[in-house]
Amino acid sequence: MLLVVDANVLISALINKGITSKVFKHNASFKKFEFIAPEFLLSETNMNKLVSLTRLTKEELDKTFSSIIEQIEFISFSKFSDKFSEAIKINLKDSPYFALALKFNCPIFSGDKGLKKQGAVKVFSPRELLDILGIE
Repeated sequence: MLLVVDANVLISALINKGITSKVFKHNASFKKFEFIAPEFLLSETNMNKLVSLTRLTKEELDKTFSSIIEQIEFISFSKFSDKFSEAIKINLKDSPYFALALKFNCPIFSGDKGLKKQGAVKVFSPRELLDILGIE
């Protein structure tokens, strides 16, 4: 299943050892999901700031980050820019993620409950993906 990864799940997986990090950990083994994200997601992830928000050391954080981004294919804006105006109508703040999901006709992986309030694109929470993987 192809899924667009939004910034909140990436950041959550890096600062918490909770459900979101389990999704990436188990997906690394089972390869059930294919993840894509706008390439600017890398620039949204401020590793220096994240070190102050987590109990992980800088080295542990870097290792976790590497294991997660290895699972994500980063897509340049030019490949989905044609869907941007449609995505803005759905959700201005997260429009790049919606544009990518519209372009590839796939759901979004997000822990943001507000994203589920629209009906144009399916949004899966971390818990829903663990359920699909069959993980408690």
